[in-house]
Amino acid sequence: MKIVKKTWIAILAMATAVVAACTSTKRTSESAEAVPPADNDELGENENAAMPKDSINARRAELQVRLEKLRAIIKDREMSCVYGSPEVLQEYSAHTRELRQEADSLQNVLLNMLESEKQSLNARLDSIDETIKGRSGAKVYGPPEMIKKYNARNRDLQERRDSIRNEIEKIDVEISNIKNNNR
Repeated sequence: MKIVKKTWIAILAMATAVVAACTSTKRTSESAEAVPPADNDELGENENAAMPKDSINARRAELQVRLEKLRAIIKDREMSCVYGSPEVLQEYSAHTRELRQEADSLQNVLLNMLESEKQSLNARLDSIDETIKGRSGAKVYGPPEMIKKYNARNRDLQERRDSIRNEIEKIDVEISNIKNNNR
């Protein structure tokens, strides 16, 4: 009976130690090889590898140039005086309508690309904001180097957040310009 009691007490003591170790959120001073505090930072380095941004920007720039050329052609066609038979005038008008349709189609593609990029940036911004929120007010224990590294990561996240906000503002301006140029 004594062996069972001692074994039972040992098992409970072991379980208590494991639970305490797993649920502890405070860190005490640890050695230099200590594991850095949890970041609550699921962003990691994966956020930068989301999409090949250069190819998307190149495609968007290509579409923008094509749209501007089409708009210039349409404007010239609308301002020009066309003489000829009714068939010639009809053909000219039909071609101008086709150009307008192509311009409208390109504009929609560009707007969709920009909206998609804006949504992606907003998702990243929300993730960074959530990470910053989780890190704010956290108590970090450890050597000064670890605390400096933690604070530097906080500043980096805030700078990244500001950068993404600037990108979103630029996209809003682009969307506005595309919509206003159509008028």
